[in-house]
Amino acid sequence: MSEKMMDLDLKTLGIFVEVAERKSFVRAAEALGITQAGVSNAIKRLEAQVDTALLVRTTRSVNLTVDGEAFFHRCRQVLADLNDARLVLCRAGRQPTGTLRLSLPVSFGRNRVVPLLGEFQARYPQVDLAVSITDRYVNLVDEGMDVAIRFGPLEDSSLIARPLLQVRRRVVGAPAYFARHGVPESPDDLTRHNCLALTYHETGRSRAWAFKEADEPRASQPRGSLTFNDGLALHTAVLAGFGLGQIHDYHVRREIDTGQLVPVLDAWEPAADVIYIVYPQSRHLSPRVRAFVDFMVEALASERESSAM
Repeated sequence: MSEKMMDLDLKTLGIFVEVAERKSFVRAAEALGITQAGVSNAIKRLEAQVDTALLVRTTRSVNLTVDGEAFFHRCRQVLADLNDARLVLCRAGRQPTGTLRLSLPVSFGRNRVVPLLGEFQARYPQVDLAVSITDRYVNLVDEGMDVAIRFGPLEDSSLIARPLLQVRRRVVGAPAYFARHGVPESPDDLTRHNCLALTYHETGRSRAWAFKEADEPRASQPRGSLTFNDGLALHTAVLAGFGLGQIHDYHVRREIDTGQLVPVLDAWEPAADVIYIVYPQSRHLSPRVRAFVDFMVEALASERESSAM
């Protein structure tokens, strides 16, 4: 590492992160309580030290260069880690503070997590939440996220995972659909039904429908007149009677209870999917991360117990 890189100071890095997040020298200066010239000079010094253009300035906007984008995520993580280290030293007797960055899957995030956030903030009013909802795989460290919720087994050994919930996959349809097309008695009967597929964002391929027969997993590729890359759209189409869908139970529980949707093929229901709450190992001492993880585990405890029965 060059001497110039070693000379980078935290105040300058903080100014750079503020400009990058707000995409404005003026707004960054207002937030930091310094002059616009002070912000501009700090960015010039930083770019000279790293010998790289970090920002592209126009009369109307400020945007990160490719190098600036990578540098920004690392700087934000470093500053957050340093702040957490400071809080750890004096965390006894004080409330968690600061901004917690969450990455949530679209359907589960909207249906199960977002409704709980008000209770969390009532309990921890000094924690601000920055919520990103996406089904894209998010690298928590590179993208500066504190916590994510994920389905399935953990593949990244740099993350700590705690199980939150087990969720069932149910094949469901509207009563009007079954009145027109009949009820499938086994997975083999699905070839005669309009099976609506959900596609993966990364590949565009349809997600296979999972079943279990004689305790052995079995997969079936859905074939129908409609495919969706959004779980809410799939849910709406099934509810409207366009076809059948295999959907996680948390998404259709209310409609099943009210009779708007009818589950079928429960005898072939696959093993439940496990939902985990995950966070980087470097964040495990952060008071706000620990508070949120413990809160989510507690909030979903009753559902976890009922699903285990």
